[in-house]
Amino acid sequence: MPPRPPHEVEVSRPDKLLWPDAGVTKAAYREYLDAVADHMLPWLNGRPLTVIRAPDGVDGERYFQKAASSYAPSWIRTVEIPAPSARRDVSYVVCDNLQTLEWLGNQAALEFHPAPVRADRLDRPDWLVFDIDPPDGRFDDAVTVARLVLEELGSLRIGAGVKTTGAKGLHVLVPIERRYDTRELRSAAATLTARVAAREPNLVTDEFRKAKRGDRVMLDPSRNAPGATVIAPYSPRARPEATVSFPVLPSELDRVRPADLTILNAPASLRGAAAREWTQLAGRRFRLPKALLDRA
Repeated sequence: MPPRPPHEVEVSRPDKLLWPDAGVTKAAYREYLDAVADHMLPWLNGRPLTVIRAPDGVDGERYFQKAASSYAPSWIRTVEIPAPSARRDVSYVVCDNLQTLEWLGNQAALEFHPAPVRADRLDRPDWLVFDIDPPDGRFDDAVTVARLVLEELGSLRIGAGVKTTGAKGLHVLVPIERRYDTRELRSAAATLTARVAAREPNLVTDEFRKAKRGDRVMLDPSRNAPGATVIAPYSPRARPEATVSFPVLPSELDRVRPADLTILNAPASLRGAAAREWTQLAGRRFRLPKALLDRA
């Protein structure tokens, strides 16, 4: 049996600024993580986790970290995943409890990117994700595309949630049954993307190369590829404004802007309808219809 986590994880250098422009110290960041933990942990539990660390805050060097730190406490759960390119296994952190979340925060993990698979079945994703990436300054177009994606999913009787990415776009996320491999999932994402693009070809594209997108919104199905990750709901972003990825009701999309939700004000929205809807969504699973899987 693994060791029990401590009752509380100490905050080292609590006055250190992690988001200087927003005035967010390590102590304030800890308060944020404690506030959102009950909402955020269901989206992290059981999943291999990649983080972006910025030990000197967002103005310093930052890097993706997949492998658990060699000095990680023994009570932190990890899962070994083969990395063929590195010819070794990588030990990923699995954030299953508040103490692990707090420890990662104290290590200046400023972004949390879980995999859309669980550690016990790495070959069976349980999220279908649509990444909506608009050109700079065109968030209204991202809102239009999100509504189109939700309409297409609704016509197939598939439930979904929409959230800000904390950057300039939106994510639509569908919790799915663990019965599809990544090939089937990528096919389903591509099929629905093609449906949306056919409705608004001058607005939507799945073209990966920016030079070929023009001023269209990128609807990216690649979040469903092997090895992909997704910014977690409620995760902060390593951006000067201290923005966070936060659930939004479809009816609220016209009133939201990417910079609206930050570490400083987002906890006030935890009692809102969007947060409640995502709490319910975390426990649901949808079956994908044959219409989305035929291309596989």
